[in-house]
Amino acid sequence: MAQTKKQAFSIPFIGYDYAKDSGWDFDVLFGQYGNPIIGIKIKNIVEQYSADPDTYLNFHTVLNQVVSIIGEGRIVQKLDIFSKKKYTAEQSNQFLQQKYSEHFDGRLFKTIETVLFFTDIIDDKLKKKNKHYQFSEKSYKELRDKCQKVLMLLKQSDCEPQFLFEKDFEYYISGVLSMQFSESPTFDNLKSTNEFLQIGNRFIKNISYVDVENIDLPSEIEPYSILGGNGAAAETAVDNFSFINELEDYETIVYNQIITIPPQAQQQRELDKKKKKHEGAANNSPSNAIIAEEIQTLLHNIAIDGQLVVNAHFSILFSAETLEKMENIQSMIENKLFTKGIIVSKNAYNQLELFRSAIPGNGTELREYDLFMTTSEAALCFFFKESYPVNEESNFYLRFTDRQGVPLKVDPSDLPMKTGRINNRNKFVLGPSGSGKSFLMNNIIEQYLTYNYDVVIVDTGDSYSGTCKYKGGRYIQYTEEKPITMNPFLMDKKEFNIEKIEFLTNLIFLIWQGPDSSMSSAQKSILDNVLMSYYHGYFNSGTPWYDNKTSEELILYLSKYNIHEDDLFTEYENEAKGQHTYYDILGINFDASSDEIKEAGRKLLKFYHPDKNINNPEYESENFYKVYEAYDTLNDEERRKIYNETQLILIKSNDIIKQPRSSEEWNESFRKAIIRKIKELEEKLIITELSFNGFYDYCDQFLPIYLNNKKHHIIEKEFNLRTFLFVLKDFYKGGRYGTTLNESADNTLFDEPFIVFEIDNVKDNPKLFPIVTLIIMDTFIQKMRLRKDRRKALIIEEAWKAIASKLMGGYILYLYKTVRKFWGEAVVVTQELDDIIGNAVVKDSIINNSDTFILLDQTKFKDNFDRIAALLSLNKVEQNKIFTINNLNNKFGRSRFKEFYLKRGSKGEVYGNEVSLEQYLTYTTEKPEKSAVEYYVHQYGDYDEALRRIVDDLKIFGDSLENLVSLVNLYQNPLDDKINSFYKIMKKQHKGKNVFKIISQQLEDRNISFSELINKQQYEKV
Repeated sequence: MAQTKKQAFSIPFIGYDYAKDSGWDFDVLFGQYGNPIIGIKIKNIVEQYSADPDTYLNFHTVLNQVVSIIGEGRIVQKLDIFSKKKYTAEQSNQFLQQKYSEHFDGRLFKTIETVLFFTDIIDDKLKKKNKHYQFSEKSYKELRDKCQKVLMLLKQSDCEPQFLFEKDFEYYISGVLSMQFSESPTFDNLKSTNEFLQIGNRFIKNISYVDVENIDLPSEIEPYSILGGNGAAAETAVDNFSFINELEDYETIVYNQIITIPPQAQQQRELDKKKKKHEGAANNSPSNAIIAEEIQTLLHNIAIDGQLVVNAHFSILFSAETLEKMENIQSMIENKLFTKGIIVSKNAYNQLELFRSAIPGNGTELREYDLFMTTSEAALCFFFKESYPVNEESNFYLRFTDRQGVPLKVDPSDLPMKTGRINNRNKFVLGPSGSGKSFLMNNIIEQYLTYNYDVVIVDTGDSYSGTCKYKGGRYIQYTEEKPITMNPFLMDKKEFNIEKIEFLTNLIFLIWQGPDSSMSSAQKSILDNVLMSYYHGYFNSGTPWYDNKTSEELILYLSKYNIHEDDLFTEYENEAKGQHTYYDILGINFDASSDEIKEAGRKLLKFYHPDKNINNPEYESENFYKVYEAYDTLNDEERRKIYNETQLILIKSNDIIKQPRSSEEWNESFRKAIIRKIKELEEKLIITELSFNGFYDYCDQFLPIYLNNKKHHIIEKEFNLRTFLFVLKDFYKGGRYGTTLNESADNTLFDEPFIVFEIDNVKDNPKLFPIVTLIIMDTFIQKMRLRKDRRKALIIEEAWKAIASKLMGGYILYLYKTVRKFWGEAVVVTQELDDIIGNAVVKDSIINNSDTFILLDQTKFKDNFDRIAALLSLNKVEQNKIFTINNLNNKFGRSRFKEFYLKRGSKGEVYGNEVSLEQYLTYTTEKPEKSAVEYYVHQYGDYDEALRRIVDDLKIFGDSLENLVSLVNLYQNPLDDKINSFYKIMKKQHKGKNVFKIISQQLEDRNISFSELINKQQYEKV
């Protein structure tokens, strides 16, 4: 038996030139031939599953520029190191967040580390003689300067480059030598065979792309590949060697990519010489003609495109625990490379030599037979270009899983706002029923509430009751007995603004005409004016606010009552002629009796009635309205009394209009007439309170004045007062919804961080549904303004349909634009495709003002997805990402999860929503599971403790969660030893049958409770 030769493994390096000694930004490692080696750690800029061909092309261009900068006589080595690490749970003082971390604790995940090394080419003759090459200080400085330029280029290209220092070199060299990338690698004996290497108990294999006898590489190659398959995903761009990510049984993989750049003039001369040689032999062998033609094409490309001729080497070095695993991985790699047109070397018996060439910076050891000639453009197509997503650096983040299944910190708000990726935090969420939409929203909300967040949800499906109860939030349900009440009319003077008037105008019109009607400009003007005068009257009641106003400002104010300057002037002139009082108009004395007033008034009204004078060309309609106003005031005892008191004050203050003698006197006299008109209106229009009741009473007094102006009369077709007051009466005191808009919301709501308004009971009420939704939104806006130091989120589930009418478009637009200014966001969640396509409000107000979209599995919408894509501005690349949702082979070793697409700005990423069992039980929207959790909460009081117990009981139970839930709901109590024993006996007795059906049947047949059934069985057993 031949003995194994033993020899010391020589490290191919002789020392360092330290940065600290020379004032550089990096340490320089010197190879065994005296060649300087400079290293830069980078991040491959193409994120895995980014699907964008342009990102591959961009990185390809960057790498090409790196090669061009480094130039002739140098070696560029790129190592992509794939290793596995265990996820370590983060500590949290939040119970559910701690359970989330623990759920993933110890889970393996893959990492990619990428390093570039630059050194000089060493002539093979020197290698054979093991001599140092001729060192040149000039060449050394040139290499350092070029590496500085490379670093600047990589920085500009977002590669996050970092020069290597001694500790970094040692980490990467030790990592390859031990095939273990950890802080403290363990070194062991290395055994070399023709087929593989052994380091300790582990097996190492190096697969070289180049066969010494025959180079079998694809004749054409692109910087990326297209993912196979059907549908949209068939066009998804992936790395040419993305299969490396799919390998599982390895411990470490090192993808060694080396380009040597020989002197170009010399190389071209040799190629030309070689071409002529093959042309000369072409008559004897057709293959020579083919080779000559290929060399000609190569020389042509070099001349036209300015490409470099390079010698390249590519090999995959990997380690595995067993020989069987090593052979399986080898077979998979070879098969995958074959599909790329690469037939790997079957004669790679120089395993130790190939292993040494993969040592960082040691590409110099490669011999000519391990290299193949090509252009730099072609060689760089073999470079690996992908990286795994990493945590986003931010103080505000949510945790979802990457596509491997480990937590990833993602900032949906602050960081993308800071970088300009988004301009607002508003979100639009689309996912069909069953896609995990509400479950995802529960996860997002629970994480929001770990920050200083106020969350208000408008829901119609009881989706958030679990999270709300867990967080101790307010869960408010609308019922006929206890309706949700608000008083949107109640505000202080500083809140009184155009936006508030806009909201109330829409609300009133919504009650009057419904959500599907369009408001005319006349209707809007009237409602705006009645609201403006209502609040003006309330806020300025009893104050001489008019004293500091000009006549022009006062006339403008009176226009809100449909009283205009020409009306005031006519009235003033009449009064100046001597018609000072209503008594004068009716031709009666100041102390006339009620009967005298009635008789005089009716007589004059009859005389001046428009119908009677219809054919009289000299008839003046203002006479009728003048008489009507006088009669209407004096015929009402209360109003007459107020009028008399006003007249007495005027007489005493000598404020009766007199014929003016000068323009100054005329202006002053006219101003007094205007003020007197304002006082009359204020005395007539009494405002008792700010509520719907107060507003309704005001309308009853105000609108007849506004609508019946003698010169600016509003016809019934433009504004029907009778139907207006009749329809609004439903919300007036004593009406069917008399409390809805009259009772202020509980003031403590404004301090609640989490409120769920569940309005499922009114979703089928076409009148109430939009109104209740709208006033909840208004409550949120008030909360938004008051709680300035907190983040806010308004989440509108399917209830958004109630307010997505043309009428509400302006208000929703206002909400979406305003919420951004108050550190807030509006989130609309929907599941129906038809809801969003063709709905102008959704498009113009919601989607156009949402910079973040969340889409769940869109398979259901695949046939119509072009319409969604157009609406959401999704290009083909983004669509391809979306159709990878839930379609990857990444389910192994994970609990159930669903993926979703998060688009921030113009591009998005796919993440997983995988949670702990404790979180699942909190977020679940399944009624039986909610009910089972409630029994535990009732028993143990504390929600955290209830979740702990139910998870512990599931382990003891030893069966599925579904069966535990069914048993708890039947028992109406948490599990205990007695019921566990009962269940096991029943399963044994009725093997293969539906145990719960049998139990239910027994309960029905015996007419006993579940507890009684268990006790009975125990008794019978005894």
